[in-house]
Amino acid sequence: MRKIISICFILPLFLNLLQAQDLPRLISTEICHCIDTIENMDSLEAKLDRCFPDAIDAVFGLLDENMQELLYDEGNLDKIIDEVYEKFLSYCPKVRKFILDDRERSFYKMSDSQKAREYFEAGNKAFDSKDYKSAVKFFLKAIKADPQWVLPYDNLGLTYRTMGNYRKAVKYYGKSLQKYPEGRIALQNQAVAYTYLNDFLHAMSNYDQLMHLYPENPEGYFGTALISFMIKDYERALEYALYSHKIYVSSDSEHKKDSEKLISAIYEKMKEQGRDSVFYEKAKQSGVNIIYDKIP
Repeated sequence: MRKIISICFILPLFLNLLQAQDLPRLISTEICHCIDTIENMDSLEAKLDRCFPDAIDAVFGLLDENMQELLYDEGNLDKIIDEVYEKFLSYCPKVRKFILDDRERSFYKMSDSQKAREYFEAGNKAFDSKDYKSAVKFFLKAIKADPQWVLPYDNLGLTYRTMGNYRKAVKYYGKSLQKYPEGRIALQNQAVAYTYLNDFLHAMSNYDQLMHLYPENPEGYFGTALISFMIKDYERALEYALYSHKIYVSSDSEHKKDSEKLISAIYEKMKEQGRDSVFYEKAKQSGVNIIYDKIP
């Protein structure tokens, strides 16, 4: 099979300094370069089967004989392969996005059960009418009719959150995540419910997952900024607020007003600490244009 050579352009100048811990990253990057287009899951699996051994050969071929022998003799090859499986999606955004989009289409589709769909729609109508108790009953019936369908769990969590019952909101978003761990709706909204409960540790864990899984989505960054502000870590709050603001602005989202308000609040706190110069320097470094006369 044709060997992939693009890895040569990203290797350090001195290959003898290459560390074993770098190999999973280099192999993952090489596999990602090898996968040009993805038509469907079957084509992705076929390309992974082809590209994986080619990538290992390409990277190991750049090592000297002593290092190759060391890796094989100490049984490190299996460990390296395991790390590639574990970390590959972190180093290949296009494959990660394809897989996540495919799973989202699978889990956020309507149920095959007519009864479940009917109860779900009835729950949505009750929710829109602010009849939250009826909405709860209908969403529970939808879950009973199709226990594997995540959308009723998400909407039940939203209903409880709207009612101010944040513990039950956390519970049902958790049930949704048990079935679909990457569910962005449940991850984001459960984090909000955790925040209302002042459970900042779990809220930050959700936001960390959102940032890892959906780096183009501003909600993870904004949520992290908000929690950081609440625990008075203003410099970290500023970093993430600025990042989320850039994404909101680039997509012309109405939520850019929220990030503007948070950034202004962070400025006030940093000004009280005599660190307004740090605020402006961080803003400048991030590429966000701060209009001075609009800052109180």
